[in-house]
Amino acid sequence: MPATEQSKIVSLGELAARIADGTSVALGGSFLHRGPFALVRELVRQRKRNLEIIKPSPGYDIDLLCRAGAVAKVRAGIVAMEGNFGLARWFRKAIERKEAYLEEHA
Repeated sequence: MPATEQSKIVSLGELAARIADGTSVALGGSFLHRGPFALVRELVRQRKRNLEIIKPSPGYDIDLLCRAGAVAKVRAGIVAMEGNFGLARWFRKAIERKEAYLEEHA
């Protein structure tokens, strides 16, 4: 790599630190598969707040973020934990208590 080019590789902590409170974050993966779960846990650890989460089918990730009080808005088609894991309990509570707003794209 030429000396003038800067590496795009950063630590997980630095990546999460670049996500400011109130940011819209689009997450990959589907339900319990292939999500950026280490990043989600780091966002919780750094106590991020008022995030807008955009994901067609979140599950564990949105539930964890809602439990931590990090979510202000969710844009999703379906939220589920799949199979025998039941409902996304903390997501449901956040929506019912109006702690987070759901914009459904089903």
